[in-house]
Amino acid sequence: MNSNIGISDYALAVVTKDVNLKFGGGCPIFYVKDDKEMEKKAMLLSKFLGGTVHDLTGGILIVVKH
Repeated sequence: MNSNIGISDYALAVVTKDVNLKFGGGCPIFYVKDDKEMEKKAMLLSKFLGGTVHDLTGGILIVVKH
């Protein structure tokens, strides 16, 4: 069992259609026009960054590292 305590999961990117959505903390936000572009951009980012895409609903996808 791993006894290290710390942050092992973190957000790498946010992809959204909502241009009014703002986050703090330095995570890059990618604004897109439609669902098709949102899914494509999130998938490409996950491949480049070695992360996994999660759907937060409401037109927001996040790429996280596990």
